[in-house]
Amino acid sequence: MKHYISAVLLFVSITLYGCVNMSVPITLAENKTSFSYIPFDPLPVQVAYQDHCSSDSYPAFLGDSVKAKIQDLKISFPDQTVRLAVGEFTSSGGLSFGSTTIGYEGNTYQVVIDYMNTDTVEGSFLARREIVGQVARKGRFGLFDYKWEEDRKGEIVPLLEPLPPGYVSNYKILPNPESEIFSSYFNEANTKAVTELRSKADFEPISLPVYVGVGLRLTATVTVTNGEVDLSGLPEIAAEARAGNISGTLVVQTLGATGPLVSSNLPLPSELDRTTIQNAILAIGSIKALLMDESMVITPRVIGIYNPIGGGQSFNNGVITALATKPIVWKRPCVLKADIEAES
Repeated sequence: MKHYISAVLLFVSITLYGCVNMSVPITLAENKTSFSYIPFDPLPVQVAYQDHCSSDSYPAFLGDSVKAKIQDLKISFPDQTVRLAVGEFTSSGGLSFGSTTIGYEGNTYQVVIDYMNTDTVEGSFLARREIVGQVARKGRFGLFDYKWEEDRKGEIVPLLEPLPPGYVSNYKILPNPESEIFSSYFNEANTKAVTELRSKADFEPISLPVYVGVGLRLTATVTVTNGEVDLSGLPEIAAEARAGNISGTLVVQTLGATGPLVSSNLPLPSELDRTTIQNAILAIGSIKALLMDESMVITPRVIGIYNPIGGGQSFNNGVITALATKPIVWKRPCVLKADIEAES
């Protein structure tokens, strides 16, 4: 009798253990879903001029002695900042940016450091999230393995809804025709078409900070050859390169700034080591000091966004495509200046 009870308990234990769902583990890409600064190749900007800057927009008591003037372009960007972004190359060849600054042996990363003079513009978009696939979940009942799939392919889900492990979603991003920054690019027919599409396909309005400006970018493509490495800044990368823990290349480029002085100071792409990093730092310092030079040609560009939504590479690529399709409008700031002729 005792042996019979033991056998029953053993069978029940195995059965209950086997009923536990064996979910697909959450990947690093699912944990690090790009809640961060996202740099990309510079995109064009539509610059607004006198249509929004006139003396009529200022109080009448100022009189004719004060005129509204467009701010000089080289001093039109109120923010100066240095931003770091670390992206990991995926098995499919994509680049997923996240919050991590630690590199692991055998993986390849892209470290982007931007030295920027910028203004922040509200980017208004329409976004839709759709389930495009899933990995079959597995389980066990007693001594038998089984798997099942819950067919949700094609289902539209809210942007911020957490999905069970194994589900893959994709994002469709459109410029918002009701937004002022895109309005000049939409005629009545286009606006109506996008509005109808939004109502039928469950698009949600979202707003993202979009960075417009000029500056310099240093891009290091790094392969970790030994252990774990610190990718949080140039000194750390230089130390890891000196120790032989990483290999790769280093590129310096300007963002919206060009001229003969840039060509003479810009270093060529080269292998990543302590010397090339030092040369890159010197080049960045020299070119940054020349941004205010009269010979420099300044053209505002969209150089990055901040992603508070997540969604990984699919979401980021959708936003970049929308910005490339319909350039946003950036309004140059107005300043009040004394009219010397009126005073005299």
